[in-house]
Amino acid sequence: MTVLKTRQSRIRQWLSWLLRLALVAVLLLVFSVVSLRPSVPHPGALAGPDIRRIEQLIVDNSPERLSPRGERELILNTEDLNLLTAFVMANVPQTRDAAARVRLTGDTAQAWLSIPLQIGPLTVYLNLRARFAQDEGRARLISLHAGHLPVPRRIMRGAEDMAGERLAAASNASRELAELRHGVRSVTLEDDQLHLTLQWEPETLAQLRSQARQIFMSEQDRQRLLSYYTYIGDLARIAAQQGRTVSLQTFLPDLFALASERAADGSAVAENRSLLQALSLYVNNLSIRELLDGIPDDSVYSPPALHVTLYQRQDLGRHFVSAAAIAASAGAGIAEVLANSKEVYDARYTTGFSFSDMTANVAGLTLGEIATENEAQARQMQLRLRDAGAESAYMPAPDSEDDGMSEEAFIELYRDRGSSLYQSRLNGIEARVSALPLYRTADAP
Repeated sequence: MTVLKTRQSRIRQWLSWLLRLALVAVLLLVFSVVSLRPSVPHPGALAGPDIRRIEQLIVDNSPERLSPRGERELILNTEDLNLLTAFVMANVPQTRDAAARVRLTGDTAQAWLSIPLQIGPLTVYLNLRARFAQDEGRARLISLHAGHLPVPRRIMRGAEDMAGERLAAASNASRELAELRHGVRSVTLEDDQLHLTLQWEPETLAQLRSQARQIFMSEQDRQRLLSYYTYIGDLARIAAQQGRTVSLQTFLPDLFALASERAADGSAVAENRSLLQALSLYVNNLSIRELLDGIPDDSVYSPPALHVTLYQRQDLGRHFVSAAAIAASAGAGIAEVLANSKEVYDARYTTGFSFSDMTANVAGLTLGEIATENEAQARQMQLRLRDAGAESAYMPAPDSEDDGMSEEAFIELYRDRGSSLYQSRLNGIEARVSALPLYRTADAP
C-alpha cells in the first residue's frame, strides 16, 4: 500500500511538472510571436510635403496618360513605397492602427508590419518580418517571421494557395477584380527599386472601377443606392421641363429631406453615403449600371441627362459632388489627395490649375466627411441641407483668381504647393468653407 501511494505521489508530481512545462512552453511560444513593443512605430499623420509627394505620384502615373494599349513601367524607390503604404493604411479603417515599413536594397526587399492586439487591458504587437528577392525573373517571398518564429515555407505557400482558392470561389465581382492581377506583367527588384510592368487595356480601368465598387456593397447598400438614383431621376424629369441646365440646389434639399425620413428607423450615415454616391453618378453622367450589375434596361433607371451646375458652372458641380462622394465612401484623406491630384493633372495636361475648382473640392469633401462622421452629425447635416435655401449655404463663392494656370505659370507665381503664398491661398479657401454655418458641428440642430 505504501509503495502504491509513493507511485501515485510521484505520478502526480510528474504530471504537475509536465503541466508547468507545457504552460511555460505555451508562454514562450506566445511571447516569441508577440511583443510588448512594435517593431515599426506608428508614423502618425502624414506631413504636408508627404501628401504633396503622393499627389505628384498619382499625377505622374495617371491611367489617363497611358496610351490606348501597351505596357507601362511603374518604378518606386523605398521612400515612395513607404509613403504610399502609409497613406493607404491610414485611410483603410481596418489598418489604421497598424504600421508598416519597407526597405529596398539592390535586388532584395525587406518588409516589417506591426499589428496591435488587445488582450484584456494589455496591448501587445504581432510583429511580422518578410524578405523578398529575385527568383527566376520576379520578386518572390523568401522568408516570413512572426516575432522570433520563422514561418515554414510550406505554410506560406499553403496560405497563398488558400487565398487563391477563396478568390476562385468568391462572388463574380471578387473574381473579376482578382483577374485584373493578370494585367501586372512583372514585379521585379532591381537597383534599390520596385519595378511594376503593367499591361494596359482600354477596358481595364472601367472594369476596375466597376468591380471594386461592388465588392464591399451589401444588398442593403444596393437597394439604398437604387432608391436614391430613382428619386434623382424623378427630380430630373421635373427639372427637364424648364431646360437642360439646372442648379445643384434642384437636388440637394429634396434628397436630404428624403434621407432624413429614411433614417428615422435606420442609419443616417448609410443613407447619406448612398445618397452622395447616387448623386455623383448622375452629376458625372454615369449610368447606375456603371456601379451595379443586373440593372434592368428600364426608363426608371435612365434619367434625363442634365447639366448640374454650381455658381452656373458644371465643372464646379462635378468637383463638389465627386469630392463629397469620395469623402463619404473612402474618407476625407483620400478625397483630398485625389482632388488635389486632379488640379495638378489639369495644370500639366489639360485646362490648367483652378482655385475655383479647389474651392468646390474643399467644400465637397467637408460635406462628405461631416455627413458620414457619426450618426449625430449625419442627422444634423440631413436637417440643415434639407433647409438649405441657396448654393451659398454649402459652398462659398469660388475663388477664381488665377484660374486656368499652366504648370509653368503656377511655378513662376507660387514656386510649388509647399510655398507660403500657395498655402495662404489654400488656407483662405478652407477658412471660408469652415465659416459656413452648415459646417459648424458643435451645436445641435
